[in-house]
Amino acid sequence: MKYWRGAAVSLAGVALWWFLADRTPTSTFHFAPVLVAAAWVAVEGTLGAGLAARYTIRLAGLGGAVAVAATLGLEAADLLRGPVFWERGPDAPVVAEHVLFAVLGSVVGALISVRYSARAPAAAA
Repeated sequence: MKYWRGAAVSLAGVALWWFLADRTPTSTFHFAPVLVAAAWVAVEGTLGAGLAARYTIRLAGLGGAVAVAATLGLEAADLLRGPVFWERGPDAPVVAEHVLFAVLGSVVGALISVRYSARAPAAAA
């Protein structure tokens, strides 16, 4: 199974995020979606000689999808009741914030992967 290490790190991040949200549902873990989304592509991109562009894009998208799915699962379980950066109160759009941060995490992870690939020695063909 290819790219399992990044997936494992990303899913471990989801498990930790879920555990923390379950313990303190009124706290918002703002950077959890960033870390979950970035983990898959960043871990895989920094191993070996980096990733090809198509794999970087694919893994960044998969990491973002995992973070969005975790966000929707936490929302369905009513574990996202904390504040957001830009608004306070019971109608704060926590899900929107987490989706935006998941996209940001995908971009950050892809940039880490591309940056590492540019400095890594070329892979044997």
